[in-house]
Amino acid sequence: MRNVYTEELNAITHRVLKMGTMLEQSIDITRDVLERIDPERARLVIEGDDVFDSMERNIEQDCLNLVAMQAPVAGDWRRIASIMRMISDLERIADHCSDISEYVINLSERPRVVPPEGLSSMLSRVKSMLHASVTAYVELDVETAQKVVAQDDAQDDAFEQMRSTLCTLMAEQPENIPQYVDYLMIAKYLERMSDHTTNLAEWIAYIVRGVLVS
Repeated sequence: MRNVYTEELNAITHRVLKMGTMLEQSIDITRDVLERIDPERARLVIEGDDVFDSMERNIEQDCLNLVAMQAPVAGDWRRIASIMRMISDLERIADHCSDISEYVINLSERPRVVPPEGLSSMLSRVKSMLHASVTAYVELDVETAQKVVAQDDAQDDAFEQMRSTLCTLMAEQPENIPQYVDYLMIAKYLERMSDHTTNLAEWIAYIVRGVLVS
């Protein structure tokens, strides 16, 4: 029975890894959509969000079944509980890729403006944080997870700078306020995505140590 339990838990772990890897790809596509202001691919990102919703539900159900059918020891229970929280954060990141794509569609319907400086670096940081979180999850690497947590302050600072920049641009170019509001919302979603990657890293530390690192 213990062997079956271990195999099922490992299978769930592998599916979480797959979800994280797919999400990295989705962020790459979202980045391309934003840089090109590509409404057609933006719609594909929005449609693809259902896949992540389904993955979250299925993994959650498998976790509940594992708890109901087996008797997890303390360490395994922490792992299962953390997985259920992690897949929720992964699904929310996917939601924000979809949210950003909605604003890209809005931007495609208005006169083009130069994207605010710093947006690209925020995107790069999100991708880097997610990749590091996925790596830390595979290796149960608390040190890497803590480095992810430390990056969140930089993303918060980048958002505040972005907000200041966009407010200045709105004052200077009132005819372009709708576009800059869209970019402000996009920047906010990027900041929220980093919050969710930070949550992932904190749950990895909890699996290993039984305490949150925040």
